Amino acid sequence: MAKTKIRRITAKEATAKTAEVRTTESQARVTGPAWAVWILSRFPGVRYHYQGWGTTRRVLTAIVLYLVALPIIPIVIAAVWYAKDPEGFKKSPLMPVLVAVIAAWLGGFGWVANQTPITDGTPMASVKSSADGETSTANSDPAATATQASKDKIATQQKSNATNGRHFENCTAAFDAGVFDIARNNASYERRLDRDNDGIACEK
Repeated sequence: MAKTKIRRITAKEATAKTAEVRTTESQARVTGPAWAVWILSRFPGVRYHYQGWGTTRRVLTAIVLYLVALPIIPIVIAAVWYAKDPEGFKKSPLMPVLVAVIAAWLGGFGWVANQTPITDGTPMASVKSSADGETSTANSDPAATATQASKDKIATQQKSNATNGRHFENCTAAFDAGVFDIARNNASYERRLDRDNDGIACEK
């Protein structure tokens, strides 16, 4: 009878496997419809924060923002009103007001649509789990570059201190506070501090 070889899994391999599973689950959790990402990545207030949201939250928020940003409601009202009573619609003193509201709403949507989308280069704009080493520089703002002295202070620090939502003047100030690798879904993240626009500011 042939003997069956049993391979024992080391603690290190088990830990690596668990981390891999968690990473996969995390990546699955942050994916979302492209149309939702299109809206969320441009809309003020959420464009820097949606990357860590789950699919359901992305979809529901995008729908709400869609209704806020697009003049669907006044257009529907105007269309129904005109279809039922064209002459009344034309003669009504409310018609110019409704048209002005639609025009203003369209202008607002045009402004949102022209915003530079905040993504990390991936179709679903996920937050990267770790810095990529600043392989390229897309942001020349000097605030994104820390001094060598501040880099030396955190050279042996394995984990960043809590940001507590603070806004740092520059990456030197962040490093001096023991803060680094600030993810885009962190309240302290600022695009001006992200040298390569990979979703992580003040990379160690």
